[in-house]
Amino acid sequence: RIRTGHAPKGFRPPPRKRKKEIAPTELSKATSSFAETLFAEGMALHQAGRLAEAEKVYNRALTIEPDHFDSLHLLGAIFLQRGNHAEAICQIDLALKRNPNNSFALNNRGVALKELKRFEEALASFDRALALQPNYADALSNRGLTLYELRRFEGALASFDHALTLRPDYAEALSNRGLALHELKRPEDALASYDRALMLRPDYAEALLNRGVTLYELKRFAEALANYDRALIVRPDYAEALSNRGNALKELKRFEEALASYDRALTLRPDYAQALLNRGVTLYELKRFAEALASYDRALAVRQDYAEAHHNEALCRLLIGDFKRGWAKHEWRWETGLL
Repeated sequence: RIRTGHAPKGFRPPPRKRKKEIAPTELSKATSSFAETLFAEGMALHQAGRLAEAEKVYNRALTIEPDHFDSLHLLGAIFLQRGNHAEAICQIDLALKRNPNNSFALNNRGVALKELKRFEEALASFDRALALQPNYADALSNRGLTLYELRRFEGALASFDHALTLRPDYAEALSNRGLALHELKRPEDALASYDRALMLRPDYAEALLNRGVTLYELKRFAEALANYDRALIVRPDYAEALSNRGNALKELKRFEEALASYDRALTLRPDYAQALLNRGVTLYELKRFAEALASYDRALAVRQDYAEAHHNEALCRLLIGDFKRGWAKHEWRWETGLL
């Protein structure tokens, strides 16, 4: 048994050791080291795709070191991966206040801006990244995509080509290069670029879709259909491939199959205006005019200024004798770019 009470006569306790005082610089180093340890743990989770857990660990690192650049930046990267683009920009901007010359953060900021269709700001962010790191292939490719969105196709092509001199096996840049070549009316070169991408990544659904679109423009509809089908094997929920597949089937006069393909696309994306338009055109071909008009109406509910939908509605109304509304809508033909 342990008894408590007075110490025996003559007992002297050992002298108390004074705690070593930690100098502020040593405390700062210890704090920084702990934050770095947490950051490394968070990055491992992030790389494993465990975003929610990584987010918690990055936030723990920031409670210890609020200015920890990498934690701030990669929190922004998590928001970007989740599609929270506005939040990603805010978070990455916080990181860039601590380190304005980080090319990786500037690249990720540009991606978020591009997704928000703030293309000129995105371009400026990529250009800042490239001023710091001229051989940054990802930033060059992203810059090319932004120029493509701005319809500056020659500049986009040059950016993709520059990226490919640095990384010849860059499948995404090869596929996106094909998009620029397609718009520059160089379809055979576009197909060659898609083929190079697919040699590197045979299951690259976006390249298969884009290759199909170029084949469709060349009126090689059966080959286009085969590419869309391959894309859908890889990604069965690929709404764009389903819609374009419907277009190819429509051109092959396989109208019922085309409708089924559009309907599958619209199940995935009910507000997919282009699929609604093309579905209406197919119903028009089948002389199912009331259904065609309903499909055009749905497209216009999504995009009120959709000139092609207005024009196709006009043609349908004129055919069924609704001349008043048909001729009024017919004025939209000037906005379609077809005349």
